Amino acid sequence: MSYKKFVSLFAVSTLALAACGTTEDTEEPTTDETEQTEEVDQTEETTDTEETSDSSSLINDAIDQSGDATPEYGLEVTGAGWTTDGIIIEHLPGEAATIPVTIISEEEAYNTYLLEDGAIVDVISDEPEPEFTVESPSDEVEYVVGVSPDDLGEVGDEVAVDDFYRSETLLFEEADPAEAEEE
Repeated sequence: MSYKKFVSLFAVSTLALAACGTTEDTEEPTTDETEQTEEVDQTEETTDTEETSDSSSLINDAIDQSGDATPEYGLEVTGAGWTTDGIIIEHLPGEAATIPVTIISEEEAYNTYLLEDGAIVDVISDEPEPEFTVESPSDEVEYVVGVSPDDLGEVGDEVAVDDFYRSETLLFEEADPAEAEEE
């Protein structure tokens, strides 16, 4: 991890902790409601074992009814960082950018797409770790990587981002060649 990244992470962590404040200075005043709650908690301790068996059966019923809670298709793009606008992919000046992707799915059939301004540039099928290459990344082009179990088209076809099961917007930044050599 570079020094700049470490200092930035430390600063953000410090600010977050400072914003939270401490609980030592602020104690909740005792009121009649909190005293009543404490009394109720003491009387409920005797019936906790009976209720635990009832609540665990309710929880198990809810789990059975909810089905699988994990997504059918997961998409992870490895980048240098993340912003609210998308995943940051760094590349050396004048060189192509490589986009490593990981698809997380128990399904065997799916397609992973790379879009430039809504048009399909590359399609990789049924590969859990596809890797895309953008020869000349541009700030003026919107890049998106997406996964779908459906066939959304061929290279050159227009695709809406909403058609993907999961998708990520990509932002390209030129890396400092000196920092790239250090890592």
